[in-house]
Amino acid sequence: MAYNLQGIVRKASTNLTVEFDRLAYATQNFANVNTNGYKAIRFEDVIDADGSVHGVERIDTKTGDYLITNNPLDIALQGAGYIPVTTPNGEIRYTRDGAFMKNKEGYLVTKTGDLVGSGIKIDGSCVKIEIKPNGDVFTYKDLIKEPDYVGTIPVVQFENPEALKDVGSNEYIATQNSGAMKLVEDHNYIKQHGIERSNIDVISEIYMVSRINASILATTSLMKAVDQMYQQAINITE
Repeated sequence: MAYNLQGIVRKASTNLTVEFDRLAYATQNFANVNTNGYKAIRFEDVIDADGSVHGVERIDTKTGDYLITNNPLDIALQGAGYIPVTTPNGEIRYTRDGAFMKNKEGYLVTKTGDLVGSGIKIDGSCVKIEIKPNGDVFTYKDLIKEPDYVGTIPVVQFENPEALKDVGSNEYIATQNSGAMKLVEDHNYIKQHGIERSNIDVISEIYMVSRINASILATTSLMKAVDQMYQQAINITE
């Protein structure tokens, strides 16, 4: 298929915009290498019928490595899914960052103060907290007595988790493309006394950035060449 100069410039400009968008996502991934439970964002190429390229954002749902912390309020999801949390204004979000803490009322919350599940209150006088693999939370006021059940940390899944929307603070919201939330029952995904690391592959990200830079340089060189052709054409007509 033959293209005129205007068509070449238009497609090169579109492709250059896509590469800069991809570079922005790669930079975001690098910045979150040490963020608990962070999922890498991929910006995949989609080629249109006319040969131009645009990008589609996707979340890499691969599970990150497990890091032992020995903190009884730290948990890691070792399976597919997310933990629903509720923001102070009532919005439901989803996270895999299990570095939880207690707020001043004793409720289990995220680092940003979002309520875990429907509200799990932990008595400040307890001497031990036990979180079962299925999310059930028990507190002990006396190690020789039976514990008290105080709630369950829920785990939910989506039909298409790659389409969840990243809204910052290591949290996501559902979208039309992600599908409806479904509660996972009878699972053993939760592991206490540790957190899930990010799933960023640093070597792959470095390679990706190198490819993006090369593509940007090639596209800008093409646009400079086309500009020179324009100038030559103008000189000929004059």
